[in-house]
Amino acid sequence: MIGTGRLRSAFGALLLVGAGCAPLACSTGEPDRVVHVLGTWEDAEKDAFEAVVAPFEKDTGIDVRFQGTRDVAAVLAGRVEEGDPPEIAVLSSPGDLLHYAKTNKLASLDGVHPGYAPEWLAPGRVNGRQLAVVLKAALKSTIWFNPAKFARAGDPLPTTWAQLQATTAKLRAAGITPWCMGLASSTTSGWPGTDWIEDLVLARSGPDIYDAWASGQLSWRAPEIRAAWQAWGELPHTPDTVPGGSIGTLLTGFDKSAELLDPRGGCVFDHQGSFMSGNYAARTPPGARRGYDTFAFPGFGTPSPREVAGDVAAMFHATPAALELLNYLTGTKAQELWVRSGTALSPDRNVSPKAYGDEVTQALGAALAGAPTIRFDASDLMPTAMRSAFQRAVSAYVAAPADLDRILDDLDRVRATAY
Repeated sequence: MIGTGRLRSAFGALLLVGAGCAPLACSTGEPDRVVHVLGTWEDAEKDAFEAVVAPFEKDTGIDVRFQGTRDVAAVLAGRVEEGDPPEIAVLSSPGDLLHYAKTNKLASLDGVHPGYAPEWLAPGRVNGRQLAVVLKAALKSTIWFNPAKFARAGDPLPTTWAQLQATTAKLRAAGITPWCMGLASSTTSGWPGTDWIEDLVLARSGPDIYDAWASGQLSWRAPEIRAAWQAWGELPHTPDTVPGGSIGTLLTGFDKSAELLDPRGGCVFDHQGSFMSGNYAARTPPGARRGYDTFAFPGFGTPSPREVAGDVAAMFHATPAALELLNYLTGTKAQELWVRSGTALSPDRNVSPKAYGDEVTQALGAALAGAPTIRFDASDLMPTAMRSAFQRAVSAYVAAPADLDRILDDLDRVRATAY
């Protein structure tokens, strides 16, 4: 996303936070019964969060005040600089916590005890101390597909990369565009392509190589990493493979779900995380037959670890009320409320599959709970400068695949200072 090896190495560069509370994490006097939470959630995600915390507020009398912004990193940095951080901040990239842990801004979460498997706690552990905790999860390593269009290939669902390539070629030969693909996403354009590279590194070379690469210990020019980029290039960004070819890929938004569901054309496959379920469900007319399903990202002969992601909470101002809120949010009761909203999967294996709203999300939740090995999204673990360079490099590669060596050299130059 999560085997502990890579995550420990990814966070191993952080400095040990002292046993006492950090300067911004100390509280004095009576516990404050107001908890301020800063995060990225807006619209449906914000509504879901407010529904999740409503029973907590009623039972405890604690007032949870949420501020949502898509520019959460900048807003948080400004508030920390001013000495006025929220009690809790929620980030989608654990790597964004590196700076705050290094500068001793984060309070210990050792008093928060979610019923998660150990690998879900690893992204937030620094030198044995819990400084962040995953609140809700997403399963990546997932291919969405249109069953009716896929049936025209006459193939079983691919379980290996070679089978996926063969089915792609068969669809293309039949005049059917195989892949939906869009990299546009405002200031983070390119991130959907980083998921491709991450899945291919993980599937081709295994967790140890993935761990070393994500933590900056392995060169971007290493054969295993270069091979992952080349494998992605084996699905050419040409108009007969993706709508609009390479230009279409660069300019199309990542959430272009209508292409998959369009019965008159569009495409057959989309490589996206479990969070796309809501997009597809919203575009399905009431009473209509579901036009989408999923299968696991194909491996290279052996079952592949699954890549996951999640929204991660850190505490900047320690109060009993804030700790109580985090214990509630990571508990099974709140986790089941969250998955019922359709905006998340849960890292808590005690959450009942019946809590999920439909058959697709039930299957995704079961796949997440049953994955024998998981890894957190590599780019989300990387320092901000490295992650941003990775996103830009993906777009550069789509525009000019022949420039791969230069692109990887550029990434290594960023790696030399980013960590």
